[in-house]
Amino acid sequence: MGEEANVTRRVLLQASAAGACALALGSVVVSTAEAHAEETGSKVASDGVRYGFLVGLARCSGCGRCVEACRKENNLSDDTPDRRKVASFKRKRGKKFFVSTACMHCAEPSCMKVCPAGAISQDANGIVRVNPEVCIGCKYCFQACPYEVPQYNAVSMDKCDCCLGSGVALGDEPYCVSACKFGALKFGPLEELRESTNGSAVPIAEANNPSCLLLGTER
Repeated sequence: MGEEANVTRRVLLQASAAGACALALGSVVVSTAEAHAEETGSKVASDGVRYGFLVGLARCSGCGRCVEACRKENNLSDDTPDRRKVASFKRKRGKKFFVSTACMHCAEPSCMKVCPAGAISQDANGIVRVNPEVCIGCKYCFQACPYEVPQYNAVSMDKCDCCLGSGVALGDEPYCVSACKFGALKFGPLEELRESTNGSAVPIAEANNPSCLLLGTER
């Protein structure tokens, strides 16, 4: 799993500084977030079937259709950064490959733990969402996220919600997945995605137990 390991190490290196911040902030505001979760009835991913993404490195061309579809179908404002991004990496021999990622919908989301307003919640299937009407724009979630996922517009923090906010039912394909012409992106129950690769897919990283699997370039 050489290529997957390379990507994992890169992601974890980027996560180190944010992880320290999460630890510093977590003890201060975690009780607020937990109280909000109890009030709203949100549950952790272990209470249901956990959903996530599978990224096939050999299939991704870096075309950006997933990014465009996400912006268009979720009606993102001009001042809202992209929810999904495509990054390029090089193999040892110099050939590029691409990785399309968005929110990792972590099993242990540090963004939710540090939110002092209780604006971030996680449902029974592990989907992490933000309520823009509750968000106070403090940016604690950005500082805590190992993957630098939370971004901000003029109203609040914004990130991927698997298109649930745009009317896509859980279990149906988010717009990024349906836009991919090469089958590089898949979405569904995480264990089913893993089984579909005969166990070859691996988590993109370790921090916070992300719901994103990578399938190597040989597939």
